[in-house]
Amino acid sequence: MERWIIIILLIFALITTCEGMTCGIINGLLNPKSDVLVHCKSENDDLGVHQLQYNASFEFHFSPNFWGTTQFYCSFVWPSRIEWFDVYKHKRDAFDLCLWMVKHDGPCRFDHGHQSFDDCFKWNNRI
Repeated sequence: MERWIIIILLIFALITTCEGMTCGIINGLLNPKSDVLVHCKSENDDLGVHQLQYNASFEFHFSPNFWGTTQFYCSFVWPSRIEWFDVYKHKRDAFDLCLWMVKHDGPCRFDHGHQSFDDCFKWNNRI
């Protein structure tokens, strides 16, 4: 029985890895509305710098690795602020929608159940 569970989990991991993921980031900075510079990276990929006006978005596609260690982090720069956050961590995000809204207090992930960006996180500690 345990072998079948392991085989099913391996097949599921392969399917998830082959399907790929899409992550999106929306500029939700209000009061005042500000442009934000977004720079996302992983261990292997640098996605470059993107300037987002209020309510504009940036998305990227990738395939998580087989080992479940894929991670993308982004820096966010707007007037008087530099913040960063791990927008994709496989263990946390493999089965969730990877759609984030940047807010002053931290990024908020889209919550399918509430159909809103109310799953909010704190910014990562500064380096």
